[in-house]
Amino acid sequence: MQTQVQNETIENSIELAKLYGILKYLPDGQLTHAPFSLSPYKISAADLQEMTELTAPFSELMISISQNWDFLEHHLEPIAKIDPFLRMLMDCRTDEITQSKQLLVQRNDFFLIKDEHKKTGQAGDSTESNFAESALRQVELNTVSASFPFLITQISHLHRYLFKQNQLPEIIPNNPLSPVVDAFAKAVRDYGSPDGVMLLISQPLEGNLFDQLGLEQLLWDEHKISTVRKTLADVFEGGCLRQGHLVLEGKTVALSYYRAGYTPDDYRTIEAVKGRQLIESSSTIQVPDLQMQLAGMKKIQQVLTRPEILSNFTSAETSKHLLKTFAEMYTLDEIIETPGGEMQAAEWVSGNPENYVLKPQREGGGNNYFGSEIPKILKTIRQDEQNAYILMEKILAQTHSAVLVVNGRAERLTSVSEVGRYGICFADNGVLKSNKDAGYLVRTKAENINEGGVCAGFACLNSLVLEA
Repeated sequence: MQTQVQNETIENSIELAKLYGILKYLPDGQLTHAPFSLSPYKISAADLQEMTELTAPFSELMISISQNWDFLEHHLEPIAKIDPFLRMLMDCRTDEITQSKQLLVQRNDFFLIKDEHKKTGQAGDSTESNFAESALRQVELNTVSASFPFLITQISHLHRYLFKQNQLPEIIPNNPLSPVVDAFAKAVRDYGSPDGVMLLISQPLEGNLFDQLGLEQLLWDEHKISTVRKTLADVFEGGCLRQGHLVLEGKTVALSYYRAGYTPDDYRTIEAVKGRQLIESSSTIQVPDLQMQLAGMKKIQQVLTRPEILSNFTSAETSKHLLKTFAEMYTLDEIIETPGGEMQAAEWVSGNPENYVLKPQREGGGNNYFGSEIPKILKTIRQDEQNAYILMEKILAQTHSAVLVVNGRAERLTSVSEVGRYGICFADNGVLKSNKDAGYLVRTKAENINEGGVCAGFACLNSLVLEA
């Protein structure tokens, strides 16, 4: 059957991908299909259930943290002193609360670890460690620009058609697009402006345009709510405040949805910075608001691996469950236990780089350092810059064989798959109004590839099937 899929269905699958809108722009402006897999990722019912049940607690955790500015400031201010990008973001905060309503659309990304590491952890930890009794290891939690709800929904349609034709396993149903769009519509209605629109904040020359257009189209088709697409600079140049409302092109912006604004490149001009400041000073509901974006920073992820900190935001039972999914994370100046005794984390990783990932405070992929890269980077980091980096134990993910289709070519490779769960959460003044799981994203890539970007061609969109 695999031969049949490889030899007879590749061309047809590519044309179907185009038909379903599974598309992206290359850097040179050419239009092509987004990378996808023809080999669904197998997951056990127990692992799927655990992953799904974790969505709501993690969303609630982010809401709680976003409401605690003192906590965010305490942990992020030392980094902001040496990181101009973080400094700029934190300075966008206004003293006055302009909008009490919060809409969080997050994605929590996990690897499933290899069987031999399920009970004792990746590095021989005792069964009393955070690793015990869970096969899940959290890679990161995305509170800003949790992308691909349209493309992954379309991949689900593509796979259902192809697999049924070839009598392959039935995929686990997946449609994050509809609940995300429904959440946007509810937020616009709750804002209370009859002519309210959604502002989609995009990057110039957006390569992942079709994922965004799919959201816009369904928002109009199902709810008759229009979308205004602008860069941050466009917002400043064409927007204004009227009685606290953000107005663009004569329309009141009820909801601002960030698909940009999470990298320094998005703020290269003073106009872009002023565009973000204008949004922050308005009453528009933001997805996410500034404090929610800051709550998703890697530094916050790192400090939450400490039980004594996490327990301040969750119940003891929830805290215990979340901790089981965390990979070990350290600051570079932290003293850690090693087989040879206590040692500073930076010194230890310099001699053992293959077991770690070095992460700066950046989102969007392509920013991390792996293996032999780490000692080289450490030599360039000043002591006062160390707080801007997080050292994370490398996750030893399950491997599987997969047929990956990239730029019109298919290749069978030993692969790993990262599974994310979408979560949607409404809150008002920090009080939860709704909180639910909204489906999954699977990105499959060759085992030897460190980066995970779909639009960059490193990872392929995929579906899930249950293990027999």
